[in-house]
Amino acid sequence: MTQSASASATASASATDTAASSTSSDAGGGATVDLADAQVGDQVDATALGAAMAEVFKDGQSGHMTMDMSPIKAEGDFEVKDGKQNSTMTMEMGGQKIDMISVDGVTYMKGLTGGTKWVKTDASAMGGAPNASAFDPATISKAFGGQQAKVTAKDGDTTTYSLELDLKKLFEAMDTELPTTMTLPETIPVTYVLDGENRPVKSTINMGTNIVVEYSDWGKKVDIKAPPASEVTTG
Repeated sequence: MTQSASASATASASATDTAASSTSSDAGGGATVDLADAQVGDQVDATALGAAMAEVFKDGQSGHMTMDMSPIKAEGDFEVKDGKQNSTMTMEMGGQKIDMISVDGVTYMKGLTGGTKWVKTDASAMGGAPNASAFDPATISKAFGGQQAKVTAKDGDTTTYSLELDLKKLFEAMDTELPTTMTLPETIPVTYVLDGENRPVKSTINMGTNIVVEYSDWGKKVDIKAPPASEVTTG
């Protein structure tokens, strides 16, 4: 499920201009205010919010991240290169530690079956294990179009935004088909905490269980590469 971190660059640039504008807009049935001026209780254009987050996830950006999707936990580093978020993570799933590398849209996993080689795999073969890149802000923000977000908290230089996200748009943004074997709600609650530079500090997506991703150590030097071909097999 690795996704492009800047697939909507052109739209992002336009929406960023919208975010910087001092003119209020009306999207989805209520007046919105600019991101820079928003206070607790205000509504903002989610398209502009998504563009601001996507702008952060551009080539050269890097950092550390943790993911908690009970009972799965993961921790590792990421970098954005050639429009894609590459990542290296260590996951704990069912009492088992699994290493995962996502590079150039391809995911490699080691430890899933107790083997010593990296298994080249795709989302359908991952058995529900999360690919961190699927939840990166630039990917998720593509699903924000035509919606509103509400400012629910401000603490120092951080601002918390909440919205009910169209689930169909979310799966489209992650380039994944909606499951047909279960009944899903039309929308799900999503919360983002951003710092003063619109960098995500924490995101919470409730898809039946909370998927919590936290970001830190922005600008950390990382070098993420695919495993040597001699160490890779197919699942």
